[in-house]
Amino acid sequence: MDRRRFLVIIALIALVLVLAGCSVVFEAGISGKVVTASGTGTANVQDVSVFTYTDSSLRDSDFAKFQAGTITRPSEGSGYVATTNTNANGEFTVNKVVWETKKSEFGKTADVSKLYLIFYHEDYFPAKADATIISGSTNSSNVYITLEGNKDYTTVNVRVCDIATGLTMTQPCTMEYRVGDSEDWDSVTLTGTATIEISFPKDTTPDVTFRLTSPGANWKMCDSDGKVIPDKPVQDVENGTLSVKLYMKSYEFTLPAFSGSVQYNDTASMVTFDNTPKNEQDGVSVWLEFVPASGGGNVVLTETVAANHKTESIPAEYGNTVRYDHGRFSNVGGGNYTITITPDEENEYRNAINWEVYENSKTAYIELLLVFEDKYYPFTYTFPAGSSNFDIANGELNLVP
Repeated sequence: MDRRRFLVIIALIALVLVLAGCSVVFEAGISGKVVTASGTGTANVQDVSVFTYTDSSLRDSDFAKFQAGTITRPSEGSGYVATTNTNANGEFTVNKVVWETKKSEFGKTADVSKLYLIFYHEDYFPAKADATIISGSTNSSNVYITLEGNKDYTTVNVRVCDIATGLTMTQPCTMEYRVGDSEDWDSVTLTGTATIEISFPKDTTPDVTFRLTSPGANWKMCDSDGKVIPDKPVQDVENGTLSVKLYMKSYEFTLPAFSGSVQYNDTASMVTFDNTPKNEQDGVSVWLEFVPASGGGNVVLTETVAANHKTESIPAEYGNTVRYDHGRFSNVGGGNYTITITPDEENEYRNAINWEVYENSKTAYIELLLVFEDKYYPFTYTFPAGSSNFDIANGELNLVP
């Protein structure tokens, strides 16, 4: 064999080897739909993440991690190639997947390949699917997946009551709530009532914890006995509907307008009802004092003194005769001289109430004295609805319902 022929043969062999080693690049798309069971039919599922792989081993490894809840995104690797999300109709499209092969199914013109998919949404169990695609095609509606929900749902009807009255609160407050061991609190502003929906892992019965706060400092959350509590757990919540009653109590008290009649001294001759327009029981100054819960001497409620309250006679006609009811008083502590008591440091009357005792009860008490010049008539006013009408006779104070 001459040298020239030998070189030609070598060149032909090299060309065959080069042609045998050439690979071809192909591309294709894929689309599909994701639904879930709903009644007797199905419902589209929006915002499902669709993760596409060309490596089945990597897909299967990731899928096990999705099932265990240790990842919510694919592991990085050459076998993971694309991500998309379903739309409002539950449909998804991966526009372009590229692969290279030396052994194409139809030579240089076309090829068939496999894709390996994971479907993830936080409200459903993850799912996987395999799909065969043909190059140069969109492979429309190639995949149809039905997801199973992984959560149960409960509709919670909440009612917030004023512990003092048992009635639905008319003041707004903020309700925070969390489900199970979650560290995240959701919140809603409500006035009296609210309806919320909570979700939790399927086939579980978690506790749900509620916490109430007021925009002001004068309301605190309490239990049904009036004890102040930081939050209220409701145990073993199940799928369905739940009614919850929560309580708050006020740390702000407003004295009412006290009224009544008085025979302010003990002289038997002092009558309270006659035909004299004025007697010694009229024109007598009336005010309030309180006995501090923290101890110490009586404290004058200065507003009631500034109001210059005095007893007076009230005329009434009896046929052709006018008679007078003496020693009447009204609006002491109320009206334009309303006295509000809070535990705040700037409130001069905060010591009128034992707030520590009130922390564990529904009712607050204030020890008051109704004063007529040098006559003191002690009584206990009960919040929120104590008696504010009095009849004082023979040196004794009687509460009038």
